[in-house]
Amino acid sequence: MNAPESLEGWQAASAIDICASQLRMAQGRVVGLDLNAWMLACECTGLDRATAIDLFPAVEAGLMSTVQNDD
Repeated sequence: MNAPESLEGWQAASAIDICASQLRMAQGRVVGLDLNAWMLACECTGLDRATAIDLFPAVEAGLMSTVQNDD
């Protein structure tokens, strides 16, 4: 249903799995996804830098909505 449909999609999904726990924290709260961890994970999966940067806001928003729903 929500499976990636391209090589880049699979690479991004793998990068999300790798760095999903690499969160930025402030005053004991999650405030976002660590960009350096995201870029390293994308590099490890072979996703090009431009695509990784384009996807970052959506990935961060998705992870933040998940974290906020768990509160």
